[in-house]
Amino acid sequence: MTTSHAPPAQETSLEPTAATRHLCAGVYVDERFRDLVIGQVCTAPHRRVAPSYGFDIVPVMHHAWRAAALSALPRATVLAAVVGPVLTGSVPAAILIASGFGLLLLLRLTTLIHGIDRQAIPAQRSSLGGLGPLRAYRFLLRLLFPRVTTRKAYAIKRVTTGALWLALTMLVIALVYPQQALTALLLAMAVTVVYLAVGATRQLILNRILRTHALRPARLSGRQRAADRQQHHMCAVYRRPGHSDDEDDDLAVFTLFGDESPFIGAGELVYQWNPPMSIQLLRPENDDAPLHEREHPVPPFQAHELVEYLREAVLPLNTDSHDVRLPAEVRDRVYVAETDVAADRSLLPHHFTRSELRSIINTPESKQHHFLEVTTPADGSEFVATVLLHVSLQGRTLSLSTAACVLAHTPRSFQRAEEFGHHGSAAVIWAALTELTTLPSDIQHSWRLVRYLYALAKAAVLPWDLTTTPIRNILIGSRVSIREESSQEWTKVQLEKSDILGRMKTIEQRLLSAASDFLRAKNVDTSAFDDRALKIINSGIFNFGDNNTFSNNAVGDAAQVGVSASQPAQPENGAAP
Repeated sequence: MTTSHAPPAQETSLEPTAATRHLCAGVYVDERFRDLVIGQVCTAPHRRVAPSYGFDIVPVMHHAWRAAALSALPRATVLAAVVGPVLTGSVPAAILIASGFGLLLLLRLTTLIHGIDRQAIPAQRSSLGGLGPLRAYRFLLRLLFPRVTTRKAYAIKRVTTGALWLALTMLVIALVYPQQALTALLLAMAVTVVYLAVGATRQLILNRILRTHALRPARLSGRQRAADRQQHHMCAVYRRPGHSDDEDDDLAVFTLFGDESPFIGAGELVYQWNPPMSIQLLRPENDDAPLHEREHPVPPFQAHELVEYLREAVLPLNTDSHDVRLPAEVRDRVYVAETDVAADRSLLPHHFTRSELRSIINTPESKQHHFLEVTTPADGSEFVATVLLHVSLQGRTLSLSTAACVLAHTPRSFQRAEEFGHHGSAAVIWAALTELTTLPSDIQHSWRLVRYLYALAKAAVLPWDLTTTPIRNILIGSRVSIREESSQEWTKVQLEKSDILGRMKTIEQRLLSAASDFLRAKNVDTSAFDDRALKIINSGIFNFGDNNTFSNNAVGDAAQVGVSASQPAQPENGAAP
């Protein structure tokens, strides 16, 4: 058995998936996503990296640092353009630069208040006592020519006044200190050149991400090596939700895995068997015999044997011809709660041997929960469907439970570099010019340069991996998956939804058919199993998040589809009751 920390060949030897390319591009176009990668992955060695489905997190981490450096460079230039002249004694030049930046900020403020709804500002009441001739004249003018002042007009008036004062200040200083004005002009040109260079460089990197055959850096840092091992590790450490005293929790819809999915990284939980399927281990003959004579006192198989049989049954799906092939990757996945790992570190080994994995599968009360994981990617892993099957053998009964998770496509902004006109030499020139429009925003958010320096200090000081040894009051469970955070919600997926559901049903049907064959070969009565499997395959019950939809199902004695609960069921053959 291969060790759990060995990366799969798909991400190391073949081209990166489309999802990997889009996530690498996302750190350049979405600053919040970039901060998420740096804050929750690159500088969080005390948290386990969530399993990666259909993408490689190492190049995303690498490009996140590059994107942060590109964003920090123009902001540092803005600060240097103001602080530098002050340190060299050119205070008038610093005032000119600061006043110019102030004008840009006022321009940005004007665009922001442009969308403010028109709301009249109530006029302040003035005392009429001691009304003189001048006040009486003003009162008469307001009475004859009423003036309605809106909040937008009031704000624009104040912004215009501030802009005029700044322009007047710049004009006076330029006339009094012409040499300092020339220095300020050169600094403004330097800032412009930096912004043009940054915009062009960012677009060149996006073009390279779109075309290159290898996104991984030539040499991995210590943190990248640790994240690489964890993203491919067989064991996933999930976070248990905290206790709640909310009385409304009792009214919530029952779900097998709770409100928060423990399958971190796999995506949104969209389907589950609720409740699990339980089959007694009975012999197929002598249907009228008592239970103690029909059942197997000793199970005719072990749970790991069924798991291995199901694994082999799914593998042929990936070997069919290209026109009908269903790409399916089968692996073992072990989930452990972070609180259990804090109490017993042996639950999180460096790798699992075959005997250890079999022991976990065959132990129903184990704190290490084993799932057979079948993953099928689509559209370059922009869509990833994962079916997880849990097998338990206890009390002379076989219990099967399954869950299906989906990762939907990334945002359009992550994929825009592939669209017409958004790559190539023309796109580079356009990106360089567009970068200048971000100057007012960078002036306002120049303080974020401190956050970047803080992240660099954390990356330099903190060890590469703090999850291998226990630390007091520190839980190492995965908190966030960058792929899940950038994934579209399942309820908003459109035409691809039917294809994804069809793939999950195909995998589910193959697992059930293979399980039936296995039970039949082990001399177990499969009549009840086949009936329940048929109901599951043809069932109209789907669980999308917290919403349960029931259709075409009859439950209970004498129940009929389409008959109201308050309407009595009709007797058979039209006989009178």
